[in-house]
Amino acid sequence: MAVSGFEERLMNLRKDGNYTQEELAVRLGVTPQAVSKWERGMGYPDIELLVFLCRILNCSIDYLLEGENKVDFCEGAGLRPSLEILNNLLAEPVLLEIGTGLLGAAAEESSKGFPEVNEIRKRAAASFGILIPQVRIRDNTELGQFTYRIWVYDTILFEFTFEKEEDAAFGKIYKALEENCIRNYGKILNKQLTKQLVDNLEEKYPEVIKGVIPDKLSLIQFQNILINIYEKKGTIHNLIKIIELLDDMAERGKRTKELGEEIIRRLN
Repeated sequence: MAVSGFEERLMNLRKDGNYTQEELAVRLGVTPQAVSKWERGMGYPDIELLVFLCRILNCSIDYLLEGENKVDFCEGAGLRPSLEILNNLLAEPVLLEIGTGLLGAAAEESSKGFPEVNEIRKRAAASFGILIPQVRIRDNTELGQFTYRIWVYDTILFEFTFEKEEDAAFGKIYKALEENCIRNYGKILNKQLTKQLVDNLEEKYPEVIKGVIPDKLSLIQFQNILINIYEKKGTIHNLIKIIELLDDMAERGKRTKELGEEIIRRLN
């Protein structure tokens, strides 16, 4: 059944938000062709996408479907911050920023669920014992069309510009992302990731972690020790041995830096 005026309202809202079809598609995780079909009245997004679409375009579902109760774009009491504002509120542990010329490739990867990012996580875990956090991907119109940047929190780790459009490939971007995450993991590791490492170990080897964290060391102390070890050794894969050594040494009053250095000596 056709929804009268849906395609026109969608197109107007997209343009009001200064989104191209490609940019909106990347944010939704669909292809630009899907957005184009919606705007030509040849189909409609499913309900889950419709909810997310309305959040991005700052409108109600009623307005998009029926032309009623459009959200006012001016400032108003009680108006919730837009999803875009909330997404930009905090510096991300890992952020991939891309120029507009890479949006088509990003949309294609998004439609597949960015499978290579998961493969990067698997390799990093198996080889170095580390957890790569969620990678946020966003476009930046101020970048060159075929430029991308890799950020860790508020620091640019890497920036590169493809000389030719035909050279621009996400395979090369993934390689740079993996190399930079592994090389700079000491800057990426945060309390949340540290808790995930501890929880995983507790589930598989409860007796190893029992009585050590948080009994002898707080989570933040353990995080700082792991950062010290990783920056010196380039791996924290032998986490069981690290915990056992901490259990043996933590009550001796050593500071976290000293504990990290002592563990590095014992692991060599």
